[in-house]
Amino acid sequence: MRRNFWAKMVIAGFLMLFVFLETAEARDYRVRKKAGGFTFDITLNRNPPVLGDNDIRIHIKDAQGHPVQEARVLVTYYMPPMPGMPPMNYTIPTQLKDTAYCATMDLIMTGPWNIVIRFRNQGRWMKTIFPIDVR
Repeated sequence: MRRNFWAKMVIAGFLMLFVFLETAEARDYRVRKKAGGFTFDITLNRNPPVLGDNDIRIHIKDAQGHPVQEARVLVTYYMPPMPGMPPMNYTIPTQLKDTAYCATMDLIMTGPWNIVIRFRNQGRWMKTIFPIDVR
């Protein structure tokens, strides 16, 4: 009877460990935004975003759901103004890899940041903005 009890406890312990490890695995930070007939699917490789390098991947689709692959895409990330602090505002270009525009943001401080995705397609600029909280 005691042997059965300990066997069940060991199995329960492994199951709890498995559940903990499964939920502890970080997922990508994902945002979907729409602007001007375009859909932006944005992914950061850190969730939550952290100090240092955070890779961003941007998929842009037109109103028909086709990937936009011949655009100039810029990522601007900035921290809103705070008393006694100089502005932090950075703009980086992206590179097209497969169907995603990719770049690496170097987030230098914890707290709230805004990400602005701008792209030029067929002579016109479009943009979308979303906030993140860096930990």
